[in-house]
Amino acid sequence: MFILRRITSENLQRNTILGESYLIIDKESNNEEYQKSLKSMKWTDDNDYYGFISYAQGSELLPLYKKSTYFIMVGNGQTFANITFK
Repeated sequence: MFILRRITSENLQRNTILGESYLIIDKESNNEEYQKSLKSMKWTDDNDYYGFISYAQGSELLPLYKKSTYFIMVGNGQTFANITFK
């Protein structure tokens, strides 16, 4: 099981259960898929986020904000990946 931990610029922490799999849609790595995601969510590209994370078999999509810190955690609380904007 994967969990997304977001720490905002205001130092608030939010954990979201992603389940068994997730997909990171990064603006720089795959701009075409990023633009499709923007369009599907009816969001505008305001440069506040650098990508999205898709989970729940693609039915859920969360923006990844540049000013937040993100970690993918596994079920026992260990860090699996740091996906913070660089």
